[in-house]
Amino acid sequence: MIYIQFAALIPFYDNYGQNSTCVLLQDGSREYFNCSIKAYIHRMLYELHLDPRAVNFWTSKILGTKLNTPLIIDDSLVLIPIKFRKSVGKQDGCFGYVNNECIEKLDDTRITLAGGEVLPSLSQKSYILKKQKDAALLSYAYTDYKKQYEFMWKS
Repeated sequence: MIYIQFAALIPFYDNYGQNSTCVLLQDGSREYFNCSIKAYIHRMLYELHLDPRAVNFWTSKILGTKLNTPLIIDDSLVLIPIKFRKSVGKQDGCFGYVNNECIEKLDDTRITLAGGEVLPSLSQKSYILKKQKDAALLSYAYTDYKKQYEFMWKS
């Protein structure tokens, strides 16, 4: 899977009531996985040779908060946490992620993506706007951080 094509990661329950993940791609197609969003993200980060704990630590250090932080994969791919459903249990994942570049329009009850897809949301517009600002900050910090180590990639 090419992760740069993400539009959104949406949690849902399968027919047996298990947490599952719907991956919405920018072209409007969908892929379904029988694992939670958290498990899917961990697997994705490991495939990209990124340590999930290190990414979380760096993000929380930059933003000064640990809960519901945007997920930065690269400076061009920052995923914003959005509440898509009400949780049933204590460890139930109700947050999904939306690619910041794909958000076209926001309301208090829905998000319109660049491809015209409308996603129902339980997150308020003010919350999403704050997360977009956090995503911009992370993107700038990531670019600065990357510049420090450019000498290692040049031959």
